[in-house]
Amino acid sequence: MMTDDEINAKYEFGQNRLIQEIDRIKLPALVENIKSNPNYMKIDNDSQYSGDWDDVKKSKLIESFIVNLPVMPIVLYDRSYHTYVVIDGKQRLKAIVDFYSNNLTLSGLEVKTELNGLTYTNLLANVKAELNRYSISLITIVPSGDASPEEIAKLIEVVANRLN
Repeated sequence: MMTDDEINAKYEFGQNRLIQEIDRIKLPALVENIKSNPNYMKIDNDSQYSGDWDDVKKSKLIESFIVNLPVMPIVLYDRSYHTYVVIDGKQRLKAIVDFYSNNLTLSGLEVKTELNGLTYTNLLANVKAELNRYSISLITIVPSGDASPEEIAKLIEVVANRLN
């Protein structure tokens, strides 16, 4: 059992604490970063819920951007400078990349039904401009500098479990 002094020292030095950096990025820039640098953000890792979204669910996410509905942030772990592991948001990222890569045809839309059947390339200029204005929030988790690899792994596991 830890003494009171040991517990106080642990909190004084911020052990087992995470630093959160919050940023926003436009969707086209996010997709470009992912496509141009395969090490930038791993979205095909197995550390998260493995069920892929169907095209209707992906389409509804894209519709949320176009309508400007709130979308949950992507949570990342900063593995090293400009190299991230996705903790939460893998399916959202895959949907965004699929749509911007023309690998998703919009379907099942409830608000912007006139866009059903379209890919990114087929969007009218005004709709495309509206979509491209959207920024998504990125929350990047950086462990404190004195954390061991085991402590980092445990903290990342706790974050992933609590978000899912």
